[in-house]
Amino acid sequence: MMSRPKICTSQQQCLQSSDRDPGSIVKVLNLDVDAGLMVDAYSQLGFRLNNGMSVIGPIAIFPKTVLSWKVISSKDINENSLSLFYLLEPKIDLLVIGVGDAGNYVDTRIIQFLRNKGIATEILPTASACTTFNFLNQEHRCVAGAFIPPMSISVNEDEMVQTERRRKQLYISQQEDVVF
Repeated sequence: MMSRPKICTSQQQCLQSSDRDPGSIVKVLNLDVDAGLMVDAYSQLGFRLNNGMSVIGPIAIFPKTVLSWKVISSKDINENSLSLFYLLEPKIDLLVIGVGDAGNYVDTRIIQFLRNKGIATEILPTASACTTFNFLNQEHRCVAGAFIPPMSISVNEDEMVQTERRRKQLYISQQEDVVF
């Protein structure tokens, strides 16, 4: 029987638990405050960051800054919409572009344009792009993200159970606030 991985919410907790138990350890990256901004969640409307801020629409995200990105779809990605990323000093190591849904693409001329500017580019569906950005940011790489919210979002059974649990908890707390 496989043991469940331990989930650590701090570096100290991970070190302490690894000394006692040789099992797997899972570290929650976006709880690491030194790593900077990370994407906690996304929806069709926008993104929620690990600092609690929600941003509506497409975003340009850096380790310490998030900006609104003026594009509507992956078809709007051009030299002008990417100018912020190649004008920055110091140069970023990698630009992770989240194109929304799987199947969306960026014109190959744009990829070549960024390559000529000395910027490595990773183009992924937004779900994968957020994960990639978070991981590289946690490693303190000089990374930036350009993310378009996806139009279709899949919901798994675990998410539905957690949503129902939160809804019940909210209902219970509201009942406690009612005075008869």
